[in-house]
Amino acid sequence: MLRKSLVLLVIAGLLATLGLAASALFTSQATVDSNTFTTGTVVLTAAPTSAAITFNNMAPGDQVTAPVTMTNAGTLDLRYAMTSASTNTDSKNLAGQLALQIKSGVTDCSNAGFGASGTSVYSGTLSTALFGDPTPGQQAGDRTLAAGTNETLCFNASLPVSTGNAYQNATTTATFTFAGEQIKNNP
Repeated sequence: MLRKSLVLLVIAGLLATLGLAASALFTSQATVDSNTFTTGTVVLTAAPTSAAITFNNMAPGDQVTAPVTMTNAGTLDLRYAMTSASTNTDSKNLAGQLALQIKSGVTDCSNAGFGASGTSVYSGTLSTALFGDPTPGQQAGDRTLAAGTNETLCFNASLPVSTGNAYQNATTTATFTFAGEQIKNNP
């Protein structure tokens, strides 16, 4: 009897397993394709790219004024800073003698119009010219540009009337470097 019961249990177990394997379940599936991700761009340009502000045969009291247009040609809003480097190959340090002012919002970026309007961005010597900070993150003095916009910075360099004979036949060349970075997700 025990044997018969054991055989019946085994057969019942097999039938139950076969019955479950033979049953059908309703199923469904959905697909979401073409998930595309595109990054934005940070593209800061300056115009002109060379010799933006120059003056030959400068005398004490002379000044030169010229615009530099900064453009955000990218798709992300950006902030930017400027640093400069000047040569001193003749050891006269003309860069330390030249006064440099940079303004935004100047209506007439010329010698005559420079003082009439605008907001100061930098005022000091050519040798120490900078605004903002190119280190990542927001710092005092950083400028902002929305995607696809531009601003004109008006540069004015002058040789003070008090400049002495030590600066005769002096030459310096300055390079202005503008560093831009994204604003979004960059505190």
